[in-house]
Amino acid sequence: MKFSEMICKEVDPILKAQYNHPFVKGLADGTLDIDLFRFYMIQDTLYIVEYARTIALAATLITDVEEVINMLETAKETFKIETMLKTEYFDKLNITMKEAMQADLTPTTKAYVDHLMRYTRHGNLAEAMAAILPCGWIYVEIGRVFTEGKKIEDNHPYKSWLKTYAVPELRDMVNWWFDILDRAVEGMPAHMTDHVKDIFMKSCRFEWMFWEMAWKKENWQP
Repeated sequence: MKFSEMICKEVDPILKAQYNHPFVKGLADGTLDIDLFRFYMIQDTLYIVEYARTIALAATLITDVEEVINMLETAKETFKIETMLKTEYFDKLNITMKEAMQADLTPTTKAYVDHLMRYTRHGNLAEAMAAILPCGWIYVEIGRVFTEGKKIEDNHPYKSWLKTYAVPELRDMVNWWFDILDRAVEGMPAHMTDHVKDIFMKSCRFEWMFWEMAWKKENWQP
């Protein structure tokens, strides 16, 4: 079994918890309160700017020139796809990009970004890929689970959001990232692969925490 297959199997309960989170279920069936979605979109905008940077940082740890170029292109395309999606919803939600970018990161958003930056800025390739992979992986899995074989009506308020993460190109990207991770851990001693697995698991948990943050409209206290 590949390393990536093993860690995905181990974190399957965390993945399943994403499907069952009330925020995600509300996205899937269209019942999510639009005010909660607005809060989420602003935090996700702040997050995605930093996420694109971490993908670019991961590219600096790759030795194959062609893969470096492809990883940098991935950072660009990820940002472009997210920007297009947010532009569509920003118009509907009366949000300006200036408003979004001036918002404060919630404690969870900041903690997640710091986690990603730690391992893409200061870690090795395996650590970096383990940190950034869960975001892409979990979103394409949510896109697959809630769209595959299902008819989503045109009046579904979150149809575009769901369809965006179900596109084959994103799944291909995630599969390629898993391949990079598998190659990066080759020859590593067990204590190091356990460490890489722990990074991956923490990012998966941060993804669940991000839904929870949006569901509760988390803020700094006191």
